[in-house]
Amino acid sequence: MSDNTVRARVSFSFKGETHELDSVIDLDRLLGEPGAVPDFHRLLASDAGIDPYSYLYEVLESHEIEFSDATGAAVRSCHDGQLDWSRFAADMSEARDWRAVRVAVEPILGPRDWDAEPALKAALLAAYRAGRAHGG
Repeated sequence: MSDNTVRARVSFSFKGETHELDSVIDLDRLLGEPGAVPDFHRLLASDAGIDPYSYLYEVLESHEIEFSDATGAAVRSCHDGQLDWSRFAADMSEARDWRAVRVAVEPILGPRDWDAEPALKAALLAAYRAGRAHGG
């Protein structure tokens, strides 16, 4: 399990039976194409053994998932039962880029409190991204 998890829950009734699905989801394994939001209903269904081509699955899809108990970077993205996937993905992209920048610049500039120098940090990130965008 990764450092970035969230608990996903949904409760619904189908044919007089109550279904309560509850899973802790590893968000790091869901990071893929930029802008692609994971299908959390399908993940919950899979964990519960629900066939995605069944009527039960259709009923599940019609209910909103409640997110809670976020860990790691997901904490900033999980509030009031909602998960802001776009924010989480952007935070993870920023962290990945910053790790690459630090590997390149700390041997030259030395370790330092980068949060105390936000303008330098932003400039280094911008330069890194510009280089990456141009095939660097």
